[in-house]
Amino acid sequence: MKDIVKSQVNDEYKVINGRKVKVSRRRRRSNLTTYCAIAVAGFSVLGLVISLFFLFDLKDVTISGVSLYTNDQILLVGGVEKGANLIRTNTSVIEQRLVDTLPYIEKATVTKDYPNSLAISVVEAEKCADIELNGRYFILSSSGIILEADNQYHDETLPLVRGMQLKDAEPNAQLASEDAGKTKVLMQILDSIKSTRFERITEIDLLDRTDIVLKYENRIELKVGSAIDMSYKLSYMKAVIDQYMPGDFEGTLIYNGANSGVSAISKEAQEANESNRSGSGVIRSSLTHDFGEPTEIVNGGSSQQQGESSASEPPVQQQGAADEYTGWRE
Repeated sequence: MKDIVKSQVNDEYKVINGRKVKVSRRRRRSNLTTYCAIAVAGFSVLGLVISLFFLFDLKDVTISGVSLYTNDQILLVGGVEKGANLIRTNTSVIEQRLVDTLPYIEKATVTKDYPNSLAISVVEAEKCADIELNGRYFILSSSGIILEADNQYHDETLPLVRGMQLKDAEPNAQLASEDAGKTKVLMQILDSIKSTRFERITEIDLLDRTDIVLKYENRIELKVGSAIDMSYKLSYMKAVIDQYMPGDFEGTLIYNGANSGVSAISKEAQEANESNRSGSGVIRSSLTHDFGEPTEIVNGGSSQQQGESSASEPPVQQQGAADEYTGWRE
């Protein structure tokens, strides 16, 4: 007797090449799942292709933060064209183009606003100094980038920097000096001026970076020495100007050290010193302890003291130190 094999519920039969073949329903379901997955993937690819080539066309572009360039310049340099596909638009490339090409753009941020808009936000560079080199002028940003090069005239709204020998004087170049130390010193001075809010600095002389001289309102020289503790020195001298100096004072302030204070020499006294060196024998100082009436110094003493001495005594040449007021201390 032949064995009788019962068919399983899940079994089916197909005729393949004239032969009856048993096929499991589970395998059929597995194949159906695979077909469905392939179909979904196909539709996804088709949808992506449609999106990349037919949908999300760029229609609107908003630009903010720009005052020195036109919107058309921003779009042209960034390579932004209306009608371009937003999905395929590379925002990083646009940002880099703007920063690399336009000197006054310090930072650019480009964001997509689906389905059809693009937003460009710009931070413009801040001018902070004008460097003089061989009779031409080069505007520097607060981040150390050359914004304008080879100008014929000095921008009088900016501090004039003397004593810098620029390596690369092209627009959009990073500040670099033949004396590498001066690059660091200048940026340190500019940062200190900003942090101390010491406005109306009109000149920075870096001919000797160990003997730095600044000018305030073109009427007061500030001798600060080296760049060490620059912020402290400037805040100290600013306090002296704000609290003690007459509004019309012309002359020189000298930073002597944290323990020695600040000395002041008036322009009148300086001129008198020069005259005395040429043989006049008289020095006049326009500074007193409390900035009161000018004190005349003759032959090394005050005019009253000189009146008490013998007129036959030989004159004693007075040095400039007698005309310095060093009463400011912390």
